[in-house]
Amino acid sequence: MTSNNDDFLVWNFDFALTTFYEVDAFQLETLIPPQLSLQEVAPGVGLINVTAFNFVEGQLGVLPEFQELILSAIVAPDLRRGVPSAAMFVLSLTSTCQEHLDHSHDYYKLPVVEKLTESLLNKKNHEINFEDGEGKIAQINNCAPIIEYDNSKRYFQAFTKDGDDVLISDVFIEAPLFEHQENGDTGKLYEHPFFKDIEVDDPDVTNFLQMINEPGSTGKQTYFKPTKFV
Repeated sequence: MTSNNDDFLVWNFDFALTTFYEVDAFQLETLIPPQLSLQEVAPGVGLINVTAFNFVEGQLGVLPEFQELILSAIVAPDLRRGVPSAAMFVLSLTSTCQEHLDHSHDYYKLPVVEKLTESLLNKKNHEINFEDGEGKIAQINNCAPIIEYDNSKRYFQAFTKDGDDVLISDVFIEAPLFEHQENGDTGKLYEHPFFKDIEVDDPDVTNFLQMINEPGSTGKQTYFKPTKFV
């Protein structure tokens, strides 16, 4: 069950797969507000992040089990708040639960899109296959041949936009995780409105880093209510 106070919510999950992809930075520059700057891994090379969660039944006290998919552009962090594993400007969020999408829009001011109509998970092999009424969105899988999990707590920064204001949230992930930068087949991203016209089906869009959680393990995401970024 999701616990909360006035400042944050805790979301419980049993599946997490996050993949960072290299893309041409110019494709992202018009998608982020001027208050932020892209984090480039090489001159002219930016990163997008695609993350999938399976949240267990009982979130917000009433929600069924549901799947979530998030697209973000990696931006420079606000180091006044600490050094995060990554800072992300959220571009799209979808899930299989309309109540969750409504809450994400109202509470977190996240850019929600059409609800997922098809979500297939293989938790053991770390694979997802998501689509909606517009068609296929993503088929993603882990590409590392050897996996070693480590109990850890990771800190992230999530930026979003509300009107002219940029907002920031602190996000903490606690779970047995494995992180790698292996080269390999991570599946396929499809041309779809979810990706905001980023050319994700280009062969130059390659895996930069992946994180996965241990099958059968439980994790929690502590996600603070956003405040104005100044």
